[in-house]
Amino acid sequence: MLTNDIVTEIRGFNRFYTNILGLLDQHIIDSGYSLTEARILFEISKTDICTANQLCSVLDIERSYMSKIIVKFEKKELISRQKCGKDSRNIEIQMTEKGMAVFHELNNRANKQIEDLLAKLNTDDYEKLLDGIRTVKKYFTKATKNIKIRPYQEQDIAYVIDRQLSLYEAERHFTTETWKNYLTQGVISLVGKFNPEKDCMLILECDGNASGCIAITHTEENVAQLRYFFLEPELRGLGAGTNLLKKALDFCRQKKYSHIFLWTVSAQEAARKLYKNAGFKITETSKNESWGNSVLEERWDLNL
Repeated sequence: MLTNDIVTEIRGFNRFYTNILGLLDQHIIDSGYSLTEARILFEISKTDICTANQLCSVLDIERSYMSKIIVKFEKKELISRQKCGKDSRNIEIQMTEKGMAVFHELNNRANKQIEDLLAKLNTDDYEKLLDGIRTVKKYFTKATKNIKIRPYQEQDIAYVIDRQLSLYEAERHFTTETWKNYLTQGVISLVGKFNPEKDCMLILECDGNASGCIAITHTEENVAQLRYFFLEPELRGLGAGTNLLKKALDFCRQKKYSHIFLWTVSAQEAARKLYKNAGFKITETSKNESWGNSVLEERWDLNL
């Protein structure tokens, strides 16, 4: 039962958190861009190409207001626009190199603000804070979001490629053409050779928007490989990754695979915990310096 005390506590937290957000937002505003403009740049940076309609839907912004901001971005040469090849009524938006530079500047400003805000805390405090944040996210997401897992559709392919490229660039500094070709061609190859009896690619959807992915592809008769497992940052720590991984492993067992393996890097700490909890074990490691940042690659294996 939702008592008055619970309601009062939640409202008090809302006022407290709104004040914290005000401190964080000011750092963005000081850059010459509003918070809304920064959010729009962030969404554009997620994929290679998007449309104003998609941005309005994801960010819940009125079209007239969105149009003004898009025009402003174009004048500042942060984006380019062109008619969609499939539907000339739609205008495709693509971020320019200058726009990406501005996005990275805003992103770095926001990261620095968090570092400064939490400077008085120690490592133990960080862990407790993160546990609390994950708990709040988990239950507010459960209360307000509609999350489901579905098979991929053709329009998801660009999202799976573009979003992984942007996430790995932001979080792991993978920027080389070698990395980009490896990921892009890998996804294209999976889709091109897709056999529904042996392969699957599942999309995590939040309120109608693609928000994560996991894929299974066959390598040998009874051996599967897990690939392209990622989640949007705002959905991490909520159990969504565990559910995606479980769905993928259930598919493998249903299709009578006897073994599954995956490759990851040691820096992917959250994903590694999921793999360990599912029973995977590290069987091989190797250093890789071809993706823009030196990493330790790890192969994890599981007998099904």
